[in-house]
Order: sequence, then C-alpha cells, then structure tokens
Amino acid sequence: MQCTKCGAQLPDGSVFCHMCGKKQVSAAPRKQRTKSRGNGTGTAIKRGKTWMARIVTGWWTDEDGKKYARTASKYGFATKKEALDYIPTLRRQVEQNETLTLTGYWQFYEAKKLPELSKDKQTAYRIAWRRWSSLATRKLEDLKIETLQAAMDEAANTYYTARDMKNLMSHFYKHALANQTVSVNLAQYLQLPPANASEQTPFNAKELDSLWKDFAAGNTFTGYILLMIYTGMMPGELLQAKKENIDWEGKQIRGAGLKTATRKAAPIVLADAILPVLRVLVDTSPGEKLIHINKDNFYKEYYAVLERIGARRLPPYSCRHTTGTDLAKADVPAFTIQKIMRHAKITTTQLYTHMDATDALSGVNALKKPSNKCS
Repeated sequence: MQCTKCGAQLPDGSVFCHMCGKKQVSAAPRKQRTKSRGNGTGTAIKRGKTWMARIVTGWWTDEDGKKYARTASKYGFATKKEALDYIPTLRRQVEQNETLTLTGYWQFYEAKKLPELSKDKQTAYRIAWRRWSSLATRKLEDLKIETLQAAMDEAANTYYTARDMKNLMSHFYKHALANQTVSVNLAQYLQLPPANASEQTPFNAKELDSLWKDFAAGNTFTGYILLMIYTGMMPGELLQAKKENIDWEGKQIRGAGLKTATRKAAPIVLADAILPVLRVLVDTSPGEKLIHINKDNFYKEYYAVLERIGARRLPPYSCRHTTGTDLAKADVPAFTIQKIMRHAKITTTQLYTHMDATDALSGVNALKKPSNKCS
C-alpha cells in the first residue's frame, strides 16, 4: 500500500507512514445504516418543544389534476419515541375513518387554494367555514341536501353570507368529485335567501340634494359619499386610493380598482360636478391617501352623515347603485354605463339600474301619436 500523503510504500495494514507520519485512513466502504422504518410507515417531526406523529394516508387530486399527499397527524408528544410509538394507533384510527370529514376538505382548501385568492375573499371564506362548523365532523358523502340547507339557513340570514357558504361548499364537492368520493355536487342545489333590499336600493333625489347641502355646510366627510355616488367607486377602492392616482387633466383615477380584472384595469372617470369636491378632499386629507381613515371609522362616519341629514340607513354600496340608476335615468346608453361602472358584462350593469314604475311611465310616454292622420 502507499501513503495517502507522500506516496511512500508501506507494509499492508500500516496505521502510520514511517516517512511522513500521516495516519492512514482505511478505504473500506462505510456501512450504510439500516432504516428503522420503511417508506409509508410514518415519521416523527419536531414542532417547537414537542413532537408530532405523522403518516401519509393517500393522495389527493384537485380539480386541476394536481396530486398532493394526504396526511394524518397527532401533536404534543414529549419525545420522538413517544411520537413513533403512536404511529400504529394513528394508522388504525385512519383506517376506521377512511374518508375525509368537512374539516379535512377545509384544511386542504385552506393550505392549497385559499392563498391564491384575494385577501377579501380569503376572509369571506374563513367566515363561511366558521358558519359550517355544525357539520365540521360530518363526511361529505353522507350529507343530504336537506341537511346542508338547514345548516346554511341557520347560520346565514343574508344573501351574501349564504352565497359565500354555498361557494365554499361547492369547492369541497369539486375536490370530492375529482377523487370520485361523491357523484354529484349538492351545493349547486342550495337555495340562497333573497338579497337584502337595502343593499340594492339607490339614494333618491331628496337624499342626494341633502348630501350636497350637508357638504356645502362644511361637512367634508360627506364629500366622500358624493364621490362614490358620482364615480361608482366601491368603499374598498376609496379606502386604498392615493392622491397620486388622480389624473386631473384626464379627469380619471387610475390604479384604485378592486376585485375584477376589468375594474383593476379601467380608470375611474370623474364627472365635472365632482371635481371641486375631490379638490377639497385632497386638500384636507393628510398623507398620501385620498382618505386618511380606517375601515371601521369610515363606516361609523358614513352612517353618522346619513343620520344627520335624515336619509335612509343604506349601506355604502348603495352609492354605486345610485351611480348606475341615475345614469340610466339620464338616458345614458347601457354600454356607456357599463364602461363607467367598469363591469365586464352588461348583465352585471343591469343589476345596478333600478328603474321603478314612474321611470317606466316616463319611458312609455316617449311614444307619440303620428303628427299626420293615416291615409
């Protein structure tokens, strides 16, 4: 053998080189440690000061065809050995309850799909999940439409809350359908309560006049209500808009749109009547934002204005409905209203134009008798 350092010839089995003193390292192959647990038999993972036992119970395929490991776990073991010793018990529990409960569907959705949504939609779905809590331990395939409907009716008495619950449950069913756990999406048959009339009611002419008078009297906050009415801005858009977003020359607000791609891309157009109001709001609001107030205080101030002027207690979204309705009453073409409201579909715009019997009568009276008698 040769010295690993100087290359001198050494007797076989030499521990040190007699020339340079280098300790010789055996070239014998290192023994590989035998695994104590094979693949799929479970593992222990340290979480802070305690250990967690976890096993893979199968694979989950979402509606897009992507596969994810489905796991079961138990937390709170003091040592790694305790966690490993619990794995057979954990597996027996899973085998006794092979299919997912609603909680399992939510955990998967929360981890894999919810992060892809906007923050507002994430919040809405988390609230919706809490409202489904009465069925959290039930298996999806065991639920009947009557059970789902009763749970939703008890937990949600408004249209939008029930709608979020229905949409979330529909996501669960899509995942179950992809894995052939169920054969039909029962969520599609859930009946929503009627939309709250106040949420779809525009301000009337008297209330609008009172808002202008209140602003003229020096109540600056009322200007924000007028701004929403004359632009179709949503409350969230107003709260995030910055002064730098305003294009005074082009009479537009850019980069403040929310929710849909159309609203995010399209500018908010400014009527000549609202420009002086906007100038006051910009001059009186500190900082870079158009309105320097948080969401809770915004709603508090908003309803205080309505109470002061004697208007109905309509929600802020009624401002946007007033925009669409007043444009329609002014005979603005429907597709122009669609552009102003920044809707992707004309059918959505139609939901914002609330015409009553008086409007219909005015419209039909546009039909005139012929000026000359028929021959």
